[in-house]
Amino acid sequence: MKIRHNLRQLQIFQEVVRTGSLSKAARRLELSQPAVSTAIANLEEEVGFLLFRRNHYGTELTAEAQHLAEGVDKVLASVKHLGELSEGLRQGQAGKLTLGCMPGLSPSAMPQIMADYLHDHPSSQLSLQTFSSTKIRDWVAEGQFDLGVIETQDDLHELEVMPYRLRMHIALPPESPLEKRSAVTANDLDDQPMITLDEHHQSTLKLRQAFRASGARFRGVIETHLFPSAISLVNAGLGHALVDPVSADSFLRRRDCRVTVVPFEPAIDLEIALITSRFHPPSRHCQRFLPYLEAGLERWQQRSRQDLRVPQSPQE
Repeated sequence: MKIRHNLRQLQIFQEVVRTGSLSKAARRLELSQPAVSTAIANLEEEVGFLLFRRNHYGTELTAEAQHLAEGVDKVLASVKHLGELSEGLRQGQAGKLTLGCMPGLSPSAMPQIMADYLHDHPSSQLSLQTFSSTKIRDWVAEGQFDLGVIETQDDLHELEVMPYRLRMHIALPPESPLEKRSAVTANDLDDQPMITLDEHHQSTLKLRQAFRASGARFRGVIETHLFPSAISLVNAGLGHALVDPVSADSFLRRRDCRVTVVPFEPAIDLEIALITSRFHPPSRHCQRFLPYLEAGLERWQQRSRQDLRVPQSPQE
């Protein structure tokens, strides 16, 4: 038999079960007792069995109705959850937002940005995924990630791109004679040991170009994959490294830090981008998070143009 009862019938049935009385249920629901009786009678006709019996104490649930009541509770709880979910989605508060972030910014810049957002929207759910820029680019384009922060690269035609430029700095090893300089040039690093990311990374290509332009000798001694690793190698006294300001600022706060971070001239920027999919419209949640991410990246862009040796919160 096909059951066609509506949600209002189920709500009335649930209230009668809870109160044990048609009259009490009517008062709780602000209905007339005949309306409650009619709803129960219609529900009994649809399910094909008796739901209540009257006794000396009021209304008694039948054995069949006891089993039905368990199912009705689950259905109405699911409906309530669906309503709350729909309202949350409408207000941009429900659903998990997935952010893909390049390794250099993920452990340092992103936590504060996410903390600022969750302070204002504590019921939100966020997921921070750290992968290479290439993977993040592909997964944002496919809609697997809501948005991403990557190093700028080719083949971004499927994405909406907001570019940022982070001024890079030179990390000097302990007791370097250059640590008091207001800025360091390629000539200052002539034939000095250099620690770089891989040879095709934008920072390495730009640094080598600066050395060629000045006629200085470039001597690479160690290649590594991440800026935090490069700074750690500098801290061990193994050479000098051109590093991004976010990783540098984070390392300068460590108790075991022995490096000095100095501006490099001519200026070299790390080009990064905030990306969203061009073909997958952003959710309300994503639209609400974007201003926080944009503001955080803008703060780092401004901070990167200052002397990192001067302590300063990235929020200032």
